[in-house]
Amino acid sequence: MEDRHDEVRLEGGNVGGAVRVGATVRRPVGPWTPAVHALLGHLAGRLSRIPAVLGHDDQGREILSYLPGRVVDVNTEQLSLGQIDSLVRWTRSLHAAVAGFSHPGPWRYFPVAHATLIGHNDIAPYNVCFDGDELAGVFDWDLAGPSTPLLELAFIAWNCVPLWCDIGAKDAAERLEAIADAYGGPDASAILLAVPARIQAMLDWILVAAAAGDEGMANLMKAGEPDRSASSLKGLVERIPAISRLLACLRLRRASGSSPGGHRPGRATRRCGRRGFC
Repeated sequence: MEDRHDEVRLEGGNVGGAVRVGATVRRPVGPWTPAVHALLGHLAGRLSRIPAVLGHDDQGREILSYLPGRVVDVNTEQLSLGQIDSLVRWTRSLHAAVAGFSHPGPWRYFPVAHATLIGHNDIAPYNVCFDGDELAGVFDWDLAGPSTPLLELAFIAWNCVPLWCDIGAKDAAERLEAIADAYGGPDASAILLAVPARIQAMLDWILVAAAAGDEGMANLMKAGEPDRSASSLKGLVERIPAISRLLACLRLRRASGSSPGGHRPGRATRRCGRRGFC
């Protein structure tokens, strides 16, 4: 029997249940776990900064390798521009590495029409760790499933600009451009306009999954979802026209070869006050 006193609860994702035991992480499993393990097995050797699947413990939990690094506390700070760049470049590598991989599931994710790849689908500050500005690890793969690059980037924008709170249209536009530049397309306007539908689909699915018995989604509801993020989404929809106008200005300045001027976005200058969802 393993000594449960060695367990240390891990902070980060909002679904809950992950603990550290030495150099490993133990997490509850679900019907989606075989598909996720198949994905991580496919990515092993093709992509860095991901956990290795090490089996199951005597409680039936999955055992994964621990990824050391610093998790940014989004209650007190935002990702730096360098961290956003490193994270999105890794995302591009992920999407290249999953080419040709398929699995019948089931996946713990809402259905996506015309999916083109298997995405992580929950790339956010609470599911990644850094060494300075460089990405050190990406964990919590339970929401992986069929998706598209645009939907993946939209969720990154929601959490990493972040768009779930008002950091000012100028900072938001510049940080959206940083995401688009690091990935190499779609452009920042397309990413911005994809966010509302991406987030609404997730909010609708939380209710469905919780009603079907998904304990993690039920935990999100106890934490105030989907109402909390629905309110944030309403605020974003109201801000989109101002952000879109600034993105158009940035495109014109680039086309004319002039600098956007002013400060370059490092960390967002306004604090949001609470973490995003999921």
